[in-house]
This record gives sequence, C-alpha cells and structure tokens, in this order.
Amino acid sequence: MKLFMESWKRFLKEDPAYFGQSFVDFQKRVKAGEHPLKVAEETLIHIGKGSTRKVFGFPDNKTHLLKIINVDIIGDEEYYEPDFKNPFTGFDRKHKTVSNENEADLKMQQRYPFVFPRTYEAADDYSWILAERVQPIGSRALASIFNIPQDIIYLENRKEYVKLMGMATEYMKPGSTLNEGDDPTVALDPDRVSQVPPREEPWDNTRQRLDWLTRDILADSHNRQLFRAVAMLGIPPRELIPKNLGISKFGGDHLVILDASLWEYEE
Repeated sequence: MKLFMESWKRFLKEDPAYFGQSFVDFQKRVKAGEHPLKVAEETLIHIGKGSTRKVFGFPDNKTHLLKIINVDIIGDEEYYEPDFKNPFTGFDRKHKTVSNENEADLKMQQRYPFVFPRTYEAADDYSWILAERVQPIGSRALASIFNIPQDIIYLENRKEYVKLMGMATEYMKPGSTLNEGDDPTVALDPDRVSQVPPREEPWDNTRQRLDWLTRDILADSHNRQLFRAVAMLGIPPRELIPKNLGISKFGGDHLVILDASLWEYEE
C-alpha cells in the first residue's frame, strides 16, 4: 500500500495537468516567484478560511482544492515577519505551515486511512497543499452517521455535543475503549460499559444519556477509527462539528475530518 501511494504521488507530480490547467498555471506562477495566496485570490475560487489557512477551488476541477496558509500579503511579500504571532490566535507562520505539513503526512494518512482527505501535492515549504474536495455535511446527515439525535448538534446544545465528542474520544484511548478484535490499541472497559443504561428514555441524568449516545456512536467501525485518530493525535473534540467534517467520495462514501488542528511544533 505504501509503495502504491508513493508511486501514485510521483506520477501526479510528473503530470500536474491531471488536476486541470488552472492548477498548472498556479504552479507556474508560484514557481516564478509570485506568492501562492496572491495567485489563488486572482485566479481561483475562494471557498472559506480558518485561523491557519484559506481554501480555494478550481474552475476546471471539482474534485480537488488548495489549502494555502492564511497570511497578510502586499503584492508578493508577506506583511509580517515569520515569527510574528497573531495576538488573537497565537499562531505564527510556522503554525500555519505545520498544519499543511501534518495533513500531507503520508505516514499519518496510512496509519489512519479514510479519516482525513487525501493529499496529492505540496509546496516545498508547505505554504500550500493540494487535497481532495469533499462533500459538505449538515446536522441531519451527521446525526445519522453518528446515530444520535439531530438536536444535540444544534448550536444551543454545543456544550453537550462537545462533551459527547470528548467522551467518544476517551473511549477510544488505549485501555478504555470498545473491543475490536485483536487490535492491541483497543480494549473493553467492562465496568464503564456496565453503567450504560439500556436504549430507552428517560435517562436518569445527562451523564447517562451521553454514555448511551457514546456507545451508539462507536457501534460503527468507521466511527471508531475516526475517534481513535482523534484520541491518538490529540485533536480537540470541539473540532468535530459539521463545518469541519465532510464526506469523501474516494473508496466509497465515508466521513472525514477536514482540519485536524495539528499546528503545534517545538520552538
């Protein structure tokens, strides 16, 4: 599998036209010295932005997109020095490139397959990466995948939802999770599971309800895989909201995390 993925990525690097002429033109201009964010803003389709990156789509490619570090630019120059930290987010330039570097990490994608969007190309300094474009997901569809009531995902119930995501994450940590065959990273905690009430309302308290919902979420093998990645990589459970999740079409429809929020690095 590893050799296949590496060969596939080498092929794509040798044939960037696979992704469309607009991507070829983007690469040419960036290699000529133009800032990737400037080129994207002039030629591509703005989709959204976060604290670390801006996302752009292509006019001639509906299956891939670019994630470019979110920096302030004047022409082709970045306004702030690389070590400048945004006083509101605490992020400097390195945090933003590390987000791209982690997402493009082939080892992480192989260790947690079908959890993150696939990546295909990256700048040498990780100022941009090329990734698959996924289908957005709403509260109703996410509730169906997680097998939970839709109303718990609504903004007014966000605290309860984040707590639920945190509990599902805790279940998938080594030594305190559901059993999944011979996988040594997963074990059953009988004392914890025995406290979960049967599938009927009313619950005695919020904790019982969340325990019940957690076990329902993790009844699905892909959900267990996703929450195991969240647990092992230290992804904040608050990131598991609809706007940061989507449906990948590669290898069959499955839920993926759009932004792993892995931006920490050793200074």
